[in-house]
Amino acid sequence: MRRVLVLALSLATACAAVPVSAADGGDTDWPCVQRKVPALTPAAVWTGPSLDAAGADWRDDPEVADMVRRLSQRRSALEEAEAEIDTFAAGLEPDESRRLILLFAGLFETMNAERGEIIEGIERYARRQRQVAQQVRTMASEFGALRRDPAADPDAVARAQTQLEWQTRIFNERRASLPYVCEVPRFVEQRLFALGRAIAGAMPD
Repeated sequence: MRRVLVLALSLATACAAVPVSAADGGDTDWPCVQRKVPALTPAAVWTGPSLDAAGADWRDDPEVADMVRRLSQRRSALEEAEAEIDTFAAGLEPDESRRLILLFAGLFETMNAERGEIIEGIERYARRQRQVAQQVRTMASEFGALRRDPAADPDAVARAQTQLEWQTRIFNERRASLPYVCEVPRFVEQRLFALGRAIAGAMPD
């Protein structure tokens, strides 16, 4: 029992506030070591012409809009997406290169928004983890007091231990998942950059 109590208290104390990225300047809702960049700019992931050069809304081009929907999905293989871009570019007339700009404009808007939603989700994750840490601390304190009470019901002590172990396990599993969760915005950014490079490479000189 003592080992359970010490483990629960040490976990909750070590991560009560969830680590804040020093590079982020003290954003208490940002738990990642990666610097928080809430939104991307086209220049960070695109080497082609200005998106304003498209001269239209990508949603008004049904084929482009459909491609944006498919290519932006992270579950689809990047190699297949790049091949689809090449096929699309090869079928364009010389005066239709602006449709490639439209394609990237759609991908940028869609994937940048998705990335923003992921960042907001990570912040909710951090807030929830702080709540769980507080619960673990409270339960550990109550469990410790119950163990020290000579009149305590043994069944009540056993139940409190089980609940504390369960909550500590949840806390620990969530903490172990955090490094992967923090990488997801970067995965989106890398895919967007790769798609942008493929589109820019398919544009006529």
